[in-house]
Amino acid sequence: MGRNIFVSYKYADNKVQRLSDLPWNEFPKVRNYVDKLQGVLADWDHINLGEKDGESLANFADSTIETSLKEKIFRSSVTVVMISKGMKEIYLDEKDQWIPWEVSYSLREITRSDRTCRMNALLGIVLPDETGSYNWYYIENANCNCTTHGTGQLFEILRSNMFNMKSPNLSSCDGLTIHHGEFSFIKTIRWSEFLTNPDGYLDIALNIKDNKNLYNIKVNLS
Repeated sequence: MGRNIFVSYKYADNKVQRLSDLPWNEFPKVRNYVDKLQGVLADWDHINLGEKDGESLANFADSTIETSLKEKIFRSSVTVVMISKGMKEIYLDEKDQWIPWEVSYSLREITRSDRTCRMNALLGIVLPDETGSYNWYYIENANCNCTTHGTGQLFEILRSNMFNMKSPNLSSCDGLTIHHGEFSFIKTIRWSEFLTNPDGYLDIALNIKDNKNLYNIKVNLS
């Protein structure tokens, strides 16, 4: 299978920092970061894109969703989830939003004709908010030299596959439980850090997937 990526993202989420090369008359949105991602990963064979602007799942039958996502995800080996401040519509059932379905199908083994597509590796790229800050998701604790993740803001299938190592390496500090190593099946990284070593972080995600037996992985939506 080639070095193909599927990108899951909320197309029109505008709660992100404006990229420096965005025309002055355009509002920033997550799609701008996806366009940038395609340029950064130009040496990869292909990038399949997820949600289209305004494309709702509300009236889709399960079979239609399955067909749509199978076609896009089947040939990919990595799913990149663009984690943005406004990715989740809190008043809409998660089953009626694209990202949870895309993550769920990325975690499945999909058979088509005589070929089976194995579970994808997953990498979450956290985007800066309107102020250029990552504090909406990451909170640094200098005293304990650790970082708290705001997983409560994420879709349930994302947070269920984070901090899910079966036998985690733990320590404690000031009443906090600290996880060490690659403690999540879905690794997250800041956009700014990802740009310093894109292939390296994708390789980490692939290595985690190769050791998937170390994690309690949730595949289906609740």
